[in-house]
Amino acid sequence: MFLFDVLGKGFSFLGLGKSVRRIGSSTALYIAVFSLFFLLTSCDKGTTVKKQEITLYTAVDEPVARPIIAEFEKSTGIHVNLVLDSEATKTAGLADRLEAERDNPQADVFWCNEPFHTVYLAEAGVLAAYESPAAKDIPATYKDNQHRWAGTALRLRVIAASPEKANEIKGIMDMLRPEFRGKIAMASPGIGTTGGHISAIYTLLGDKGGDDFFIKLKKNDLKLVGGNSMVADGVGHGQFIVGLTDNDDCANTLGENGKLTMIIPDQTKGGLGTLLIPCSVSLIKNGPHTEAGKKLVDYLLSKKVEDQLLAVGFAKYPVYPSPSGPIPVHAMNVSIRETAMNMKRAIGRARNILLEK
Repeated sequence: MFLFDVLGKGFSFLGLGKSVRRIGSSTALYIAVFSLFFLLTSCDKGTTVKKQEITLYTAVDEPVARPIIAEFEKSTGIHVNLVLDSEATKTAGLADRLEAERDNPQADVFWCNEPFHTVYLAEAGVLAAYESPAAKDIPATYKDNQHRWAGTALRLRVIAASPEKANEIKGIMDMLRPEFRGKIAMASPGIGTTGGHISAIYTLLGDKGGDDFFIKLKKNDLKLVGGNSMVADGVGHGQFIVGLTDNDDCANTLGENGKLTMIIPDQTKGGLGTLLIPCSVSLIKNGPHTEAGKKLVDYLLSKKVEDQLLAVGFAKYPVYPSPSGPIPVHAMNVSIRETAMNMKRAIGRARNILLEK
C-alpha cells in the first residue's frame, strides 16, 4: 500500500490521485506509469537528445573513406563530420590546418594517406599519445614509440609507364633517358606523397645526389602537374611516357580504361628500392571529443579496415603480419621518422631546382 499511496500522491497534480485510490492496485500502477510517461514526454517537446558527433580530417580519397566511415557510424551510433582535402593541396593542406588549430583544436582524429606529415605534427605537439589496443599487432616500424600515431595499409610509390616503353624502364633513373625528354611527369613538390618521396630520395642519396637527380630531371624537361592522379591519367591517355605516382592512382586510371603499366621501381640487386607508404591514424591532442575519437582510431587501425583498403586497391600490401610471408618488394632503406624530419628541407631544395627559371 505504501507504493500505492505514493503513486496516488505523486499523481494528484494530474487529477488522478483519487482515482488511483479507488481502483485496484494493478490498474492503478498501469495508469500511474502511463501518466508518468505522458508527463515526461510532454513536459518539453523541444528537448531532444543530441547525437554524439566527432570530426575527422582525412587525406584518404573520399570514395574510399566514406563507406568505411559510414560503417563505423552504423556500428557505433557516432556521427562523423568528414573533412577532406583537394588534390591540389593533398595532405599538406590538412596538416597545415591542424598545426594552425593547435591551440584550439577543431578535429578529433587525423587519418592521413601517408605518415610523413603525421610525424611532423607529432613532433609539433599537435597529436595526443594514445596506445590503441588495435595497434598491438602492428610492427614497430609502422608506429610511433610514443603512441602518437600508427600505420596500416601500405601504398607504394611507383612508375606509371606507357605499355610500349614499359620494358625499357626499371627505375627512377630511367626517367633521365634523352628519348623521354618532355614526356616525363611528377606532381609538384609538396603535393601528397610526392613530398615524402622527394625527402626519401634526398635521405638516401644525400644532398649532392638528390640535387643531381632533380637537376637532370629538369634538364630532361620534367612536367610538373597538380597531383599524382594527374600523372597517372597523363600517362594512361598518352600525354606522357613515364611518371612518378602511387599504386592507387595507377589502379584508378586502369579502371577508367587508361592504358599504362605500373612498375615497382628499382627492384634489382643494389637498386634504390621503392618507397613504402603506410596510411597513418592519430588522435588530436585536446580534441573536442577525445573518448569518441579513440573509438574511431581503434576502428581505423583495425585489420578489418586494412583489408577493406586492400580490397578496393587503395593499398597494395598489409602492415599486419601475413600468412604469405614478408612483403615481396625491395623497399628504400630509409626510416619514416628520418624521411619526415628531412621533408621540408628536401622539398625546398627540389622546388628551388625544378621551379628555377
